[in-house]
Parts: sequence; structure tokens; C-alpha cells
Amino acid sequence: MKRSGFSMIELVFVIVILGVLAAVAVPRFVTTRTDAQVAMARSDIASVMKAIPARIFAENIDPTQSTPTGFSNWGEWMIDTGGLDRGRWSAMMIGNQSGIAPIDISSGTLCVSQNQPGVVYLNVASGNLHFNPATISNATGGTVQSKPLCNALKASYPSGSNRIIPLATTGAVKF
Repeated sequence: MKRSGFSMIELVFVIVILGVLAAVAVPRFVTTRTDAQVAMARSDIASVMKAIPARIFAENIDPTQSTPTGFSNWGEWMIDTGGLDRGRWSAMMIGNQSGIAPIDISSGTLCVSQNQPGVVYLNVASGNLHFNPATISNATGGTVQSKPLCNALKASYPSGSNRIIPLATTGAVKF
């Protein structure tokens, strides 16, 4: 009597092939996920850098004065203005500078060190909006491997990507 089925050798070969495919596919999947998170963070930063000056002008807000009503600091106002996800962004406050910093979702840690006001921050003394990707750090809360978003986000900006946008009015335009 002839039985139809797979031999043990055939099953072992199939399992080995699946293992090799999984070993190749899983790291690429993780990289693709990190790339998507970096693209999302870069998009968020671009949106905030456009939305903040627009809202300052539209609502005639003086960025050298106290935080707008309803917000505890300018960083919270920035998150609201940019429509950012509070699960991916955190408000920071260092001295007279208040800003926002991305959160590495995989480790749950900030992508800036505690002595930095954020990647995008407002200097309340000068009224200038700053974007400084050099403040992105992978030194706090673990190794580079434990913060892949922070490392990839910092690497995605070339040196000299800093931007300063003056937001304080000179008093020339009054409504």
C-alpha cells in the first residue's frame, strides 16, 4: 500500500527555507517601519514650521509675551497649532525657550536630551522660532539601537538644516 504525504526530509527543507526567508524579511520590515516613522516626523516638523507663523500672524499673537490662554507653555501651543499626535510629540520647557520634541515610540524616550528645548522651539526673549536638528540626540535613555527613530531622524537632515524664523512684530502692522 502506497501512502501519499511528505517525508521528514522534505518538511525539514521547507522549514529551513522559511527560516531563511524570515531572517531576511524581518530586519527589512523593521527598517521600513523606522523609515515610515522618520517620514512622518519630518512631515510633522514641516507642518509645524508652516502653521506656527500662520497662526501667529492670523491671530496677531506676540510670541514674546505670555503663553496664549488655555495652554501651559508654548510647546503645548505648538503641538495644538501643528495638530500633532501627543503620543509622538512632547512639549519641552528650558528657561525662556519652549518647544517640542519627537518621542521614539519603540523605546518611549524623547529624541532630545533634557537640557535642550526641543527640535522646534520658540525663544520667548527674541520671539524667534528655531528649528535645530542638531539637538536630536540618542544619548539619553539608551543606546543608538534602542532609539532607532532618533538616530534615523537626525541622519535624515544634512548639516546646516537649521532655520530661524522671526515671529515678533516690529509694530509696523497693527490691526
